[in-house]
Amino acid sequence: MSVHVPALDDTVSIDAAAVTRYQRIWAPNGDPAVEFVLEDGGGARPLIITVGDVVYQPVSPRAVLGSGLGIEITDAPHLVSYAEMEDAAERAARRAEGPGPFDLDSLGASFLLVRCFIVAATLNGLRPVRSVAWWQRGWDALGGDLWPSNYRADPVWDELALEAADLELTSSAAREDGGAAAARVGVEDFRRLEPTLTAVGLDEDFASLWRASVPITPARFAEILLNRVDDARADVALYPEGAGSVDVTVRNQDSSALLQFSWPDAEELHVDEIRITGSLAHTGLFQRLIFNTERLASALGFQRITLLASETGALAFARTGYPRDPELHRAMLRNFR
Repeated sequence: MSVHVPALDDTVSIDAAAVTRYQRIWAPNGDPAVEFVLEDGGGARPLIITVGDVVYQPVSPRAVLGSGLGIEITDAPHLVSYAEMEDAAERAARRAEGPGPFDLDSLGASFLLVRCFIVAATLNGLRPVRSVAWWQRGWDALGGDLWPSNYRADPVWDELALEAADLELTSSAAREDGGAAAARVGVEDFRRLEPTLTAVGLDEDFASLWRASVPITPARFAEILLNRVDDARADVALYPEGAGSVDVTVRNQDSSALLQFSWPDAEELHVDEIRITGSLAHTGLFQRLIFNTERLASALGFQRITLLASETGALAFARTGYPRDPELHRAMLRNFR
């Protein structure tokens, strides 16, 4: 069975006989997805295919290292997406190419973890050539002088590395300096976005507060927050000392949705309320709003997101865990505590 994912320029290729069950789910970003449970001699494992990504279980370090002492990566994720793998490979390479000084233990663990991601991807028939190219580039930058270095012989890896040698890499970070653009924000930048994004009490003082506390432009703020949320509008309020709040509303005939979040300082963003009614419920909108909020929090530089889930909301947040398959979810909770 083969599924091409154009956004990745790669193809999942698995034995259909290994699929024991599957179900339709909503991905964390609100996209429709299919979760497969695979049994191929190594125990049950998940494979999730979304509109633009593939999510799977990394292999353990034992699967990529030669004989010797057992090594564990204590903060390894129980699931990783193809896009996250590519990002991790690029970050590891750029750290290795940096001016130093280096924490070689940390770098060695990063390269090991990325290799676990890549090898797991190949078990699903994927050919992550770009990730291998970044890994090899970083490894070569340090002359392979990292521990651990006793990687198993892997013909598939060697084949991908040969192909990667001819690949011209393009950094995903190659974009306009958002901080510099945000430092030039004025009242007219907000006027152009109304009513999609409305600044509460817009005047030059508001623009000054934005320049002092928000590291991205209003256009980028709206792009991240309202991405793929039809008929959405956002109201933004800013206060002295770096505090702020946002109300996102969606109205669709007899249905509505509300997302409210705020921040008292530059450290923490708090989700105050999410309410979705009518036909907008159970459409993936909840996941999309949370996904966009997480991306925005990252772009704004917050260290953490907090929330208080109660009643139905508590169940909704509890169910954002993946994989959805109960057996796989219980197994992963046991293995990755």
